[in-house]
Amino acid sequence: MYRSFFGLKELPFKISPDLSYFYKQASREEMVEALLYSILRGDGIVKVVGEVGVGKTMMLRMLVEKLPKHYQNIYISSPNLSPIDFLKFICSELQIPYDSTDTKHDLVRRLQARLIEAYAQGKRVVMLVDEAQSMTLDALEEVRLLGNLETETDKLLQMVLFGQPELDVTLNDVRVKPLKDRIAAELTLPPFNANEVFMYLNYRMRVAGRLDQDVFTSKLAKQVWKISGGFPRAINLLADKLLMAAFSDGDMQVKKKHLKALGYSSSTSNKGKGIWPRYAVVFGGLLISLSVMAFVWQKGQGMVVIPKNASQMPITSNTLSIKELSEKTDTNIKTIKVLYRLNMSAFQYLQQLPNSGELLLLSRDHIHDFQSMYKEVTSKISQAQQSKVYVLLNLNPAKNLFETLTFFDVSNLSQEAVKTLQEQFSNEMPQLASRVLTVQQLKAAL
Repeated sequence: MYRSFFGLKELPFKISPDLSYFYKQASREEMVEALLYSILRGDGIVKVVGEVGVGKTMMLRMLVEKLPKHYQNIYISSPNLSPIDFLKFICSELQIPYDSTDTKHDLVRRLQARLIEAYAQGKRVVMLVDEAQSMTLDALEEVRLLGNLETETDKLLQMVLFGQPELDVTLNDVRVKPLKDRIAAELTLPPFNANEVFMYLNYRMRVAGRLDQDVFTSKLAKQVWKISGGFPRAINLLADKLLMAAFSDGDMQVKKKHLKALGYSSSTSNKGKGIWPRYAVVFGGLLISLSVMAFVWQKGQGMVVIPKNASQMPITSNTLSIKELSEKTDTNIKTIKVLYRLNMSAFQYLQQLPNSGELLLLSRDHIHDFQSMYKEVTSKISQAQQSKVYVLLNLNPAKNLFETLTFFDVSNLSQEAVKTLQEQFSNEMPQLASRVLTVQQLKAAL
C-alpha cells in the first residue's frame, strides 16, 4: 500500500470516526463546545442537523468524550423504533429491569424513578440520538414526553438529536409542533469550504505521520472540494483513491492527472453547493454565530464577536451602527470590519494585546457561566484586565447593528467611555445601579 511510501504510520482517510483525527478547525471545535455548553446549562432538547457524511457522528463522539464524569450518556444509533421499544431500549441502557408486559406508562414510571435516583446522587443523564431523521412521529412524541421529566429546577433527561435535513421536515409536521417548540438550541453543521478542505487533507496526513511537504496542494484541494462538495466522508473516500493513484505513479504529491485517472476532470463541480456559511446556530429563534468571541475596545482597537444567545437583562433597544460605533469610540472602522469576519476568534486577537490598558468586552450572551464560556478569552487577559468591566452588547447580524446593552460592572470605566455610553444610552444610565455586578459577585452567584 501507499502508507510507507508517504511516510505514514497509518492510513489517514479511514471512514470510521476516529477521535484522534478530529478536525478542530472549520468551526468544528466551537460547535462541540457550544453543544457542551448547552448541556451543562441544562437545556432539555438540542438538535444538530447536517447532510450525510458531514461529520455528525464524529461530533457526537467528541461530545461524549468531553462530557463530565458525572454525566451518563445513552447512545441510540438506530432510532427507527416503536414508542414502546424506544422506551425499553432506554431502560436497558440504564439497566432498569422491566417486564415484557409493561405498558408505556409503566416504563416511563420506572425510568422516572431511576432518573430521580441518579439526580439525587449528583449524576446527570443525556440521551444522544444519531440518525434522528428516521424516528417516527410517535417516537418523537415520546421524546417530547420524556422532556417533561424534571425537578423543580432541572431536566432529569437531556436529549441531543443528530439528524439529516429530513429531520427538520418531520419537525415541521403540525403533529410534532409541541416538540419543535421545546427545542432549546439548534445547530446546523455545514460542509467545508475550499480552503478548509486543503487544511483538512493535510491535517489528516500530519496526524497519520506525514512530516514532509504537503501531499495535497491548495489547487488540488479545490478540485477535491468541487467533487466532494466539502463533505468529510466524500473527501476521505476520494483522498484515499488519490493517494493510491499518486503512489502508483511514484509521485510524492497528488496532481490533476491523478484526478483524471480516476475519471474526474477539472470542470467537475459539486453541483452548485458552493461555499456554505461557516456554521449557524439558533438559540431562541435567533440565527447567530457560535464562535466564542468578544467585541474589544482598547486604545482605538476593536473586535466584533457573536457568542450564543441573547442577553436576559435588556436595558435599552437603541441601536448603533458599526460606523457610529467607530466614531463614538474612536475605533478604526477598518479594524472593526476586518475583525467582524467570523473566521477569527477573540482569543487569537487578544494574544496580540498588551496586558495594560482598559478593556471592555461585549457579547451576544448573558454570562451564565463566565469562566467556562469565556475561558479561552479570559486566559489571555491579565488579572488586572479581568477585574475591569464586563458589558454585554447584543449584535443584530442581519442589520449589522448593536442593540440592547447590559452592564455587569461599570465601576472602572474611564470617564471617556462613560461619556460615550451616556450619549448613546442617556435615558438608561440612572437605572444601571441596581443592575451592576462585579465579576467577583457574578462568579460567587454561579
